[in-house]
Amino acid sequence: MQILIWILRIIVIVLFVWFAARNADPVTVYGYLDSSVKAPLVLILLAFFGGGLLLGLLAAVPGIVRLKREVRKLNRALQQKTRELEPSVTPAPALPPSNV
Repeated sequence: MQILIWILRIIVIVLFVWFAARNADPVTVYGYLDSSVKAPLVLILLAFFGGGLLLGLLAAVPGIVRLKREVRKLNRALQQKTRELEPSVTPAPALPPSNV
């Protein structure tokens, strides 16, 4: 199974390198106020992919924080319930052995 995973990784890396080599031509991206950036297409695609990834992660942060807070609250409630349900029984004193 490990060999299959490594073969898949090598194939993906080769495809990425091939894609980068095929798209190395410089392109111009025009922005606001007559600004422009000239860079290889691969770098621009990578920058936009990274920006989208970062925005997606930032959008997920509030939900993650809310879920962690809920888990913490439920763990506290569970601990409180288990403390309430624990029997407070003291162990009985040991009896001397009987000689029957």
